[in-house]
Amino acid sequence: MHSGPHKLDFIGDHLAINFINTFRTPGGEPFEVFKTDQDVRDWLQRAGVSVSSATTGWPQGALVRKARQLREIALRAVEARKAGKRPSLDALNAFLEHASSHPQLVMRASSKRQGAKVEIKRAYNTRTIEEFLAPIAESVADLLANGDFELVRHCEGDKCVLWFYDRTRAHRRRWCSSAGCGNRAKVAAFRARSHLLS
Repeated sequence: MHSGPHKLDFIGDHLAINFINTFRTPGGEPFEVFKTDQDVRDWLQRAGVSVSSATTGWPQGALVRKARQLREIALRAVEARKAGKRPSLDALNAFLEHASSHPQLVMRASSKRQGAKVEIKRAYNTRTIEEFLAPIAESVADLLANGDFELVRHCEGDKCVLWFYDRTRAHRRRWCSSAGCGNRAKVAAFRARSHLLS
């Protein structure tokens, strides 16, 4: 595997789930997306999270450790909610205490006919690592409070650890990706049928 963009980075259809999916097991082998502080920054940028460059002064490795900690907190909370249990909220609330932000107007380019569009985005302080990760913590909180956990699902692929929010029209999604686990399941089913016929 390689660092940098990967086809499995954003299959979860929700920022919090995509963040949880940064640890995965493609082909049954564990793979960690967050190996360095820069990996965390790069992933957040690809996820569309506004990332400030003013992150100097943090000890090397501190960002990746906090990101992994937040990911574990998010995973445990999502697993608990999915199982119909009460998730422990203290650790996530500790991250959210640092989520100092304010609304900011930004111009977004639109089509030629419409011109630029004005949007409101949240601007976060980034003095501490918790503040830097606040958009993710808020996304996890939003998922836990407002998500439809009938549609939050774990991939049915053998040994797959990925989650997704099923936004398909019929809500019958079973796999993290049709090209990955879905395809492997189809091939296995075909082989099983062929074996029975022979």
